[in-house]
Amino acid sequence: MSPGARGEGQRKTAAAQRGGAAPRGTTKGRNDGARPMTEEEILATVCGYFCDQGLTAVEIARRMKQDHGVSISREKPYQYLRKAASRGWIRFVPPQEHSLERLVKNAHPFLHDATVVSSARTEDVAYHGAKMLLELLQRHYRDGVAHIGFSGGTSLRMLARRFAELLREPVPDLPAKIVFHALVAGFDVNDPTTDPNAFFTYFVGDPGMPFETEFVALHSPAMVEAADETRLRNLPAIKDAYGCASKIEIIVTSTSCWTDDHSMLRHYMKVAGESVDELEQAGCLGDILWQPIGADGPFELNSRIRAMTILRLCELSKLIEKEKKHVLLVAGPCDKCHKSKAKVVKAILDQADHLITHLVTDSRCARQVLSDSQAGEAGRR
Repeated sequence: MSPGARGEGQRKTAAAQRGGAAPRGTTKGRNDGARPMTEEEILATVCGYFCDQGLTAVEIARRMKQDHGVSISREKPYQYLRKAASRGWIRFVPPQEHSLERLVKNAHPFLHDATVVSSARTEDVAYHGAKMLLELLQRHYRDGVAHIGFSGGTSLRMLARRFAELLREPVPDLPAKIVFHALVAGFDVNDPTTDPNAFFTYFVGDPGMPFETEFVALHSPAMVEAADETRLRNLPAIKDAYGCASKIEIIVTSTSCWTDDHSMLRHYMKVAGESVDELEQAGCLGDILWQPIGADGPFELNSRIRAMTILRLCELSKLIEKEKKHVLLVAGPCDKCHKSKAKVVKAILDQADHLITHLVTDSRCARQVLSDSQAGEAGRR
């Protein structure tokens, strides 16, 4: 090594010793005596530049150097944003289509409220469903005891998770106690997380919940022989779940289209060896609470098997009209094929005996429902 190179190396070593090495997980910044920024601080700062100011990756890198003396490559902001999203630090909140909401409510004035989400993602509709459920609690059940019944499925699992997250934030006007009820048994043997009994894990034993919680599970087969239904309903644990049904004040459910290959009711009927052609000939458009519905309303399965559900569809209109129950329908696109549920949603909305009081759906579904309704009106004229 030449004397010049040796001297240069000694000067760099001495400078490093005077400045000290940055601790693990930190990045050296300005030479102003301040501690270097930690990885967490850099992560938060990058998120702020991106979410609050809409800066590009290149602009973020420039501002990090200019404002904080931190040098990062132009690719690094994307890595930081991905890490922040995986930690739940940043989250997309889909906008609402307020003009469509007004049209839906004008066309169906019996609805207490309706939210139309400008998105084609099930997760976004589920998030707004959780928000509407929270608003229902705050508006009608503050300081008392609220009983909420959950149907099953992927979209309602997403809703339950987001609902739990919302409840951990500082929220005013909540009940002193919430009792969660399972309205159906799980269908999907390959994904037990779609069973409403599994939703309870989002709420149990969490000190972040500012209220007491209680649970009423339904431990029964999803589908049973029609001849065995009465006997099973009288078994001790199942009988208790049915006995608590009258206490449920908010019913949270989703729906699926019969023509969708991912319909769990259709899939189960096939597995059980039942004819799906008979249901199609009867005009089945979809299901709610694992029970079929057509343009003329709910109808009973003329088959040897039926769903074990705490509530029957034919009871919903009476529960709404006479007992002032709330029924929240969350109808986003299919979480697997992303098809719209417009046909079954329209059938539900068109019932003379109303089956729901609140609706959350996606903008594509809302537009199709309104378009089909206008076409039907024109045809009748």
